Amino acid sequence: MKAIVCEKFGAPEVLQLKEVDKPIPKDDEVLVRNYASSINTVDIMSRSGKAPKVIFWAARKMIGPLLRLFMLGVRRPRQKIPGYGFSGEIVSVGKDVVNWKKGDQVYGYSEGACAEYLAVPTKRLAIKPSNMSHLEAGAVVGGASPAILAFRDLAKPEKGQKVLVIGASGGIGTFGIQIAKIYGAVVTGVCGPSNLEMVTEIGADFVIDYTTEDYVKRDEKFDIIFDAVGANTLSNCMNILAEDGVYVSNNFMNSSKHILQSIFGKKLKTGVANEGPENLDQFREWIEEGKLRAVIDTVYPLEQTAEAHRHYETGHSKGRVVISID
Repeated sequence: MKAIVCEKFGAPEVLQLKEVDKPIPKDDEVLVRNYASSINTVDIMSRSGKAPKVIFWAARKMIGPLLRLFMLGVRRPRQKIPGYGFSGEIVSVGKDVVNWKKGDQVYGYSEGACAEYLAVPTKRLAIKPSNMSHLEAGAVVGGASPAILAFRDLAKPEKGQKVLVIGASGGIGTFGIQIAKIYGAVVTGVCGPSNLEMVTEIGADFVIDYTTEDYVKRDEKFDIIFDAVGANTLSNCMNILAEDGVYVSNNFMNSSKHILQSIFGKKLKTGVANEGPENLDQFREWIEEGKLRAVIDTVYPLEQTAEAHRHYETGHSKGRVVISID
């Protein structure tokens, strides 16, 4: 099969398209013919062997080696075929698999997604939304989970509460806008001028162009601030956070203050997104009800995965960066 192979840490050009052996599923796994994947921050980390740039520089120098030791690999990537989010069709099942069958349309989160086929444990599978293409479903995985963590699990907005989404036009922020609206919030999105219309279209009640207005100096208070890109800090946003408000960061270590606030403070909340089937099933329900959709910035063919990484790393994608695997 065709797959992207990463044999050493480095810049995007270390990602090479090669012919490799098709995986053989274990007894409790299924073999999926994969049609789409998407780019997430974890993919950049796995390829580069470094902590994300948005992490505060001193913490980044300490965290990078720990990531290699416990997650990424010490001298070379532990995961030879990169990628996690996928959407495809089951082509065979292991002998112990009873709830899945050949032909099932599925999506999920599992290692080795930048390949034509991958062997997936059944605990990592969910039925694909029936009204989505594989490209659209692949865009949901890895993007929607941090947003549902922010609102359903951490901030828990009440109907009518005011929410500010920083990075509203990005791969996570676009889902954040929509999920906050599902919970009945009044949502303001922060984005660049070229994305104002799109952010309004997906549900934002108000939009702020950060190039013309410093939103942290507004004479307005928000009950919840969701920083989807780790662009700011709680201390910088205190002026616009309500007295009982909550600041949810998608990256709590982008400053030393965040580290202290996460330990001692009650206003800042953060956590690790769950990419399991329970969340994917919830997304499918919302998608099929017309309440949630994926915004796709660019679709790259598998052989241009390195270019997809470069584009993602600019930090200026409008929605999700997706890999098409024909």
